[in-house]
Parts: sequence; structure tokens; C-alpha cells
Amino acid sequence: MFIFFMFLLFFAIAIFCLTQQKYTRATLFMLGMGLSFLLVVSGIMTYMAKDAYYYYRLYGFFGITRDLQNQLLYLPISRYMLIRGMNVFSMSFLYCGLLSAVFFAFNLTGAKSRRLLSLLAVPCVVQIVLYDPSFYEALYYRLYPDVMTSQAFVAAYELIHRVTFVLNTGYIGGGIFLLVYAFFDAPKLRQIRSNIAMILISYVSLQVTYYYINFWAPDVLITVSKAARFVRFKPINLVGNPSMYALLPYIVGCCLFVSLYGIVKYARIQNRIRNQESVISRNIDSAVLTSRVYSHYMKNELLGIMAQTEFLEAMCEESPEVVREIKVIEQRCRGIYDRLDDVHKKTMKSKMELEPVLLQELLGRLLAELAPRLKRINVHYEPRPQPITIMADPYYFSQVLENLLANAAEALASVPENSRRIDIETNVKHKWVELIVRDNGVGIPEEHLAEIFQPFFSSKPTATNWGVGLSLSHSIVTTHGGKIGAVSKPGEGTSFRIVMPLLRTSKI
Repeated sequence: MFIFFMFLLFFAIAIFCLTQQKYTRATLFMLGMGLSFLLVVSGIMTYMAKDAYYYYRLYGFFGITRDLQNQLLYLPISRYMLIRGMNVFSMSFLYCGLLSAVFFAFNLTGAKSRRLLSLLAVPCVVQIVLYDPSFYEALYYRLYPDVMTSQAFVAAYELIHRVTFVLNTGYIGGGIFLLVYAFFDAPKLRQIRSNIAMILISYVSLQVTYYYINFWAPDVLITVSKAARFVRFKPINLVGNPSMYALLPYIVGCCLFVSLYGIVKYARIQNRIRNQESVISRNIDSAVLTSRVYSHYMKNELLGIMAQTEFLEAMCEESPEVVREIKVIEQRCRGIYDRLDDVHKKTMKSKMELEPVLLQELLGRLLAELAPRLKRINVHYEPRPQPITIMADPYYFSQVLENLLANAAEALASVPENSRRIDIETNVKHKWVELIVRDNGVGIPEEHLAEIFQPFFSSKPTATNWGVGLSLSHSIVTTHGGKIGAVSKPGEGTSFRIVMPLLRTSKI
């Protein structure tokens, strides 16, 4: 039967998560949430099996055979205990669900964590007591008829139920809100945000499934008659298409597994970031690799040589020996071209290793290395006092900045030496870092501005520029999850703007 399969699946998931070294309190509360859900569903099935109202309908809801239904009917557990258990595990689901979101969104420890655990537990414990059928029965006998009428007592409990319904819906909504907050508050790194999005979608699906099945809980599920000393058990109020109930636990199992897997994976990423380990490998297309760029450049040069040999052939038509030698050169060039073209096409993809990098340190180190090349230029850079940490591959990101500074230096060649200026500016905006490299050089013509990041585009002679620097920079920045753009006016200079996901603004 499916419920046994679900328990087996749950325990397999739990073992997987708990054997991972990087599980967190969010993981533990998510496991508690899943176990509570399965126990609630088991309680509902058993209660319905003992209720004559559902005797011929239980198969339609949960696919339970008549033999199994009879076994559940004679299970030695009272309906008082079933109601009590369903209420306890319903509150456990809401409690664990909210706390899994809290501990995922915030890093709470110590006394603050204990206070929150106690504070959120109070409404749950109060509801468990209020909706306990024995407590309800005893309270009714005590208050009726001396303190209040039967109708007034029932009306009071209906009011309490409306209040607790809103409160419990708030627990569900609060958990969803916290995960949405965690998504928008996280560093804008593709892998981290996609991981949180996976957790959020699964968490919402799990909560919606619970709400669909168990929106009425907790409840006393009894009516009491003091005069007759009689207690009648109410049927559970299930709504919607009965066939949906057979599918929902499977959906819950999948959602729970995805959520737990995402939390464990996210915990690993966070732990590695804290320990300054390389955490994210990114594929970067081979078009940006040095070997491919070199191959493309050499192919262009060989084509140029072959064009020159054709010109020489026309000049040396009366010297057959010279023509033969030129053809030999042309054939060899063709052979090298074909081999380079093959390498160019078969170049495999490479990896970037993204790690926490202090932007100020990286810029300071790069400017020191480029000091000889920039010695005739006034480079203005004031590091921000607050450390800025980004996730980047130090080598590739340095290549981007070096390309931009080299382009800026070239643009200043025709500017008087005492007026040459490069400004480097860093800004933090929300969860992004903005890095601007600005020069007061010749600028870029408007008709070229839209093409500067195209591979092998250059407005300069091929002998001095391959047209790959900005294309390379664009590929690297976008692979990092950032953006790069340029603003320029001829005669006034150019500003290149890089926007990168911010990891944090404190020391690693």
C-alpha cells in the first residue's frame, strides 16, 4: 500500500540527509515536517476506516482495499487517541515547517534561537490542549449548564477555531514568505539562487498539499451531550476530488526529497564559501579560451599570407621556379590552416572555478602589476573602506579588468600626456557590485558601440588588434552571472560598467 511505500521513501530520504556531513537545523525541521505529514495522513486513514460514514468511500480516497480497511477498523487504538494524534502531528507539521524556513533564511544561534523555538511552540501547545477531545469533554461538563449554554459553548469553540485557522494559515504563509525573502536576499549567483528557487517551489507545493488535505486541523471532532452522557464522533471534512488524495502523498514525497536535497546542497555551498574553498565550477565556452583565440588569429594570418602568395604569383609569371616555390608555401599554409581549423572546432569546454574574492585586493594587485604600462596615465582609484566580496575566478576576472585597462590606455594614446586619466569606481547597490572603468580618451563611434562585444570585431587594424579582448571579457563576465556594458561619446571618453553579484560586504 502507498502509505507504507511513503514511509520507506521517507526513511530513505532521512538516512540520505543525515549521513551528509553538512546537514543543518533547517534539514532536521524539514524531516520533522515530512514525518508529521505522513503520520497525519496515516491518522486520517485510520480514523476514516473506523467511521461508518466512509466505509464504502475509503477506497476512492486512498485506494485502500476492503481487507486493509477491516484491519484498520479493528486496530487497538481509540478514536480519542487518533484525534489527539492527528492534532499533535498537525501542529508539529506547522511548527517544523515554519522553523525550517526560519533557519534557512536566518543564521540563528544560542539564546535567540532557543527563545524563538519556545515562542513559536506556545500557540501549538495551546491548540493541542484546546482541541484535545478529553479536555473538550471535561470543559463542557464543567461549564454547561451553570456557566454557559450548549449553543454558547459550541459557538465559543467555533470562534476559537476561526482564530486558530487564521493563526495556522499565518504559520504556512510565514514560512513561504521567509523562503521568498531568502531567495531575494541571497547573493545573485545563478547556482545559489536556482537552488533556493528549487527549495521554495518544493516547500510551497508541500504546504499547499497539506492545506488541501488538512486545512480543518486541529479540531476536536466530537459533539458532547451531558444529559445523555453521550459523545458522538464527527466525520473528517475532506473536500475536492477523492482521487486527488491518492496522488497527494506521492507529490509530498517528491517535494520533500527535492527540498531536503536543496537544503543539504545549499548548506554545502555556504560552508565552502565560509572556508574560502572553490565552490562553483562554471562551463565557459571554448570561444573564450586562449587556444581557440590563438587558432582563429593564426588562421586569419595564414589567409593573409595566402592572399599575398596569389599576388606574388601574378608578379612572377615569367619565373616558373619562383611560382613553384610560392605554391609550395601556399600548400603548406593551407595544410596548417586545415589543422588549426580542426583544433579550433574540436576545442573542448573549460571550467571556471568561482571562489570568494575580495574585490579591493584583486584590483590593488592588478594595478600594481600594470603600473609600468600605466605610468604615463593618471589612474584614480579609491578603495571602499568596507571590504567587498564577490564570487569570481581570480584569473579570468583579472583578465577582464586587464583588457578594459589596456583598452583605456590605447584610447588615451592621442590625448596629451598631462591630461590622460583613468577612473576606477566601485559601488554596492542592493545585492550587486558595480565596477566602472572610465577614460577620457577618443571614445567609440556610436555605430560601433553595439558591436564591440562581438567576437573578432575591431575598428583597429588587425595587425595591432585581434578584436577578441572585449568578446572575451563579455563571455567571462556573463559566465560569472554578471553583466557588462559600455557608454561612450567620441572625443569625450568611454565608460565600461561591470555588474557582479555581491556575496557580502564584510571580510571573508
